[in-house]
Amino acid sequence: MIQDIGEHIYDNHFEPHDPTPRSYVLCYRDATVLCRIDGETIDLPCLRDFATAPDLQYLFSIDGMDFFTPLAGTSEEPEGFSYQTLNWLRFAEPQYLLFAAVTGWQLFRWYESNRYCGRCGHPTQIVPTSREVCCPACNAVIYPKIAPGVIVGVVDPATERIVLTKYAGREHAHFALVAGFTEIGESIEQTVAREVMEEVGLHVKNLVFYKSQPWSYSDTLLVGFFCEVDGDTAITVDRSELKEAAWLTRDEMPTRAEDKVSLTGEMMRLFRAIGNDVLKS
Repeated sequence: MIQDIGEHIYDNHFEPHDPTPRSYVLCYRDATVLCRIDGETIDLPCLRDFATAPDLQYLFSIDGMDFFTPLAGTSEEPEGFSYQTLNWLRFAEPQYLLFAAVTGWQLFRWYESNRYCGRCGHPTQIVPTSREVCCPACNAVIYPKIAPGVIVGVVDPATERIVLTKYAGREHAHFALVAGFTEIGESIEQTVAREVMEEVGLHVKNLVFYKSQPWSYSDTLLVGFFCEVDGDTAITVDRSELKEAAWLTRDEMPTRAEDKVSLTGEMMRLFRAIGNDVLKS
């Protein structure tokens, strides 16, 4: 998955850092990041690649290598670097730089969205010693946004099938699992039951936790579950969110072999490999 960066060590501990010429600089425009591409291999610019040093905000480190972003943006594109879509980078290597680019984008968007206080409208200030921004006028404190959500593999043990869905409104929608965000006042387990009922009209039981995953594309912490269908297996598709939903056997479902980064892809491959055994806790 996207956070599986092997022996590389991600450190999000926040403390003041001064950039060095070797520090990475993560520059964003909309949903693109400044990078250099060689086939499916990417590289990210360092401060030494820029003729004029931008004003930088420290983000995190990987293996002691610091990553910064220019919150005010920069118009400079160092030679050999160009802006590429973050969605395309889901298939790029090395994975630790992909993870850095996508995680940095989440933090960049959070800083951009909180330049002004949501309570009183006054310009905010970045706290130099911790990961937060504050309002000097009303003392409001704003922390990074993380939205919990679920990925659900609904299994019918009697026929060894799983529910796969395709989102509506997407030109190239691929099969995925049931998914959705947690609502206020709701537990993760209640989210599973509600999202499955809303999207495909099924009751579920016997939830088995699989894994969790940070998913910076949508500011989400995803929690993956497998569960059993409870009762009637007839699917009722929520056409406002989905264009298709179906029960598929292990042999019928796609492999998503190219999907190295998503929890959905890993859970689908696991069911294809071991079937009903995914329900064993």
